[in-house]
Amino acid sequence: MRIRIGVVVLAVVLLIAAFISNIPTEAEAEAACRRALDNTSTWTNRPDVCVDVSAEAYRTFLLMYALRQEGLD
Repeated sequence: MRIRIGVVVLAVVLLIAAFISNIPTEAEAEAACRRALDNTSTWTNRPDVCVDVSAEAYRTFLLMYALRQEGLD
């Protein structure tokens, strides 16, 4: 009986750990947002991966993208 409880608890802990490890960090979300920017990206038309990025960071990424497109990076 104790072994079954231990196995169930271990399985639950492993599932929770797997779920938590798949949540992207802020840096990963920002990097994905920078990669997703294109000519159709605007202040109101964000790519889906940029939804979780702060407004200030997104504005910075848009400005960096525009400067890079003009060859001023």
